[in-house]
Amino acid sequence: MKKFVSKLLVFAVMIFSFSIVFAAEIHCNPDTKTCHKSDCRYYNCKGCTKVFASEEEALENGYKFCKVCAKEKKDSPKKGKK
Repeated sequence: MKKFVSKLLVFAVMIFSFSIVFAAEIHCNPDTKTCHKSDCRYYNCKGCTKVFASEEEALENGYKFCKVCAKEKKDSPKKGKK
């Protein structure tokens, strides 16, 4: 019984780790150099064949975010302002 519980625990930790790693993936279209975050409605677009691990990596490679993603970032509350 202890072996089963320990295997189950290891499996649960692995699943949790993978979900954290892949949660921040950015999908990009190499033709238009446009990226989409995971909560964007265009995230799974047909032309989005390039995947980056983070927003920073996508921006460093010359990609920009779509209007939907850019607006979402602009609308988020700013720290220190009321």
